[in-house]
Amino acid sequence: MGSLWHHVLQVLLALILVDLGMALVSDAEWARYKARYNKHYKFNDNYHREIYNRRVQAVARNNRLFAEGKVGYKMGLNEHSDTDQSLLFSYRTSMKMPPDSGNHVVRKTPCYKRYNEITRGIDWRQYGYVSPVENQGSDCQSCWAFSASGCLEAHLAKKTLRLVPLSPKHLVDCVPSPSQGCQRGWVSLAFNYTRDYGIATKQSYPYQPQTDACRWNPKSSAGTLRSYVTLNNNDEREMAEVVYNIGPVTASIDHVHEEFTQYVSGVLRIPGCRSARMKLSHSMLVVGFGTDPTWGDYWLIKNSYGTSWGENGYVRLARNAGNMCGIASYPQYPIL
Repeated sequence: MGSLWHHVLQVLLALILVDLGMALVSDAEWARYKARYNKHYKFNDNYHREIYNRRVQAVARNNRLFAEGKVGYKMGLNEHSDTDQSLLFSYRTSMKMPPDSGNHVVRKTPCYKRYNEITRGIDWRQYGYVSPVENQGSDCQSCWAFSASGCLEAHLAKKTLRLVPLSPKHLVDCVPSPSQGCQRGWVSLAFNYTRDYGIATKQSYPYQPQTDACRWNPKSSAGTLRSYVTLNNNDEREMAEVVYNIGPVTASIDHVHEEFTQYVSGVLRIPGCRSARMKLSHSMLVVGFGTDPTWGDYWLIKNSYGTSWGENGYVRLARNAGNMCGIASYPQYPIL
């Protein structure tokens, strides 16, 4: 009888901890997770373990809702599951955004289709204009460099019909202040720098998740731009027109939410995310859009978390859903 009562108490305690968001992750499971992602914590192991505990439960709760058809996306565990993204990005969002020297005029050719004339979505990957997904690293906030270089290489490929992967590491090392490499940066400053100095190929200036001394020779430029456009209307329809008619755009979102961090597949909706420019914390590359038969319109977005994150490195974010997470608050693209 005593052993049965002890078992009942254990079960009740487990249920209480689950309700409080505290997953009962075993020592062995925690050790396996750290080994998988080569994580070592000398002084704050329990802090990261508790974050991981909460994420395990969040994933389980969400996926029960997904199985019940109540949400349109799945979540899973990954290398970011034991880190607090809000702490990593609080400093960035407290910084004043630098002046934007781009223009706001979209040049429309005679063949330019308006939104109500677009009858289907587009995926620029199918045209060979989008390079493979890379991983910026969990300790390097270089998303701005990946989205800027990815956008430029896509537009160069569209113009020349030849895809040459460009170097985000070159931008991390060389774009001057107020950009600060792995600490923070802005696409507009990356475009300004590329306009003035050019950009290296990925092969000639390979990526490492750290900021190093700039070692760029402008004579070796693989591409440049004349200017860039910043869409300024928070208008998803205008943004869709640009993506359809002109090509991929960089876009930033409020990503500091576990739904994004742990995203695996489906059409992502985060009701609590914000759309003000100063709340945008992560830059990515919008390479298309479409419509899911069950969960509706979405943006097709290339991330820089590696192919094990999301849908082979991509996320489908809800489109025409009130500017979800600020997706249309700060889109930009180069003029070649």
